[in-house]
Amino acid sequence: MKTLKLTLCLLLKHMLQRTQTLFLLAIVVICSVLSLTNIPFFEVNNSNNSEKVFVYYNVTQMTSEESTITENNTLIVGCLVAIIILSLVNTFSFKNRKLQMLLTAFNYLLIFILIALIYNFSLHMDYFEDYGNSNFKFGVIFPIILILLNLLAFRGIKKDEQLIRSMDRLR
Repeated sequence: MKTLKLTLCLLLKHMLQRTQTLFLLAIVVICSVLSLTNIPFFEVNNSNNSEKVFVYYNVTQMTSEESTITENNTLIVGCLVAIIILSLVNTFSFKNRKLQMLLTAFNYLLIFILIALIYNFSLHMDYFEDYGNSNFKFGVIFPIILILLNLLAFRGIKKDEQLIRSMDRLR
């Protein structure tokens, strides 16, 4: 049991010494928060009456004077979960840097799919047929942050690969 704890401590210490691990864990935290909380990224107000539509990462909420209807955004949540899983696999495959670079590239693809889904759930939907005033909320900036964190993780992985190759040349 002590050897297992010691092995885990050494593994975590080695992983946390690398900056790309911190960036990948930040991606995991941001995606987890987005999928579990109601952070809006789009809002539409009907100019004829008091109907409103709030689009969150996990649900779309349509409110009127009489009722509130919520609908789950399973595609967006599924994309966020896929980004979380891919980032965690990427974090724990630190010994294989080429695989890490490949997983980071797939992570870019998933983040761009997330941006396309945000576009689909916001501007592509015609909620009130030209009678609505729409605007983006602060939550729309999170995919851009995910792209930047993924870029920083990729640069860290690439630097590690270059360092290992330069050490091989010195031998």
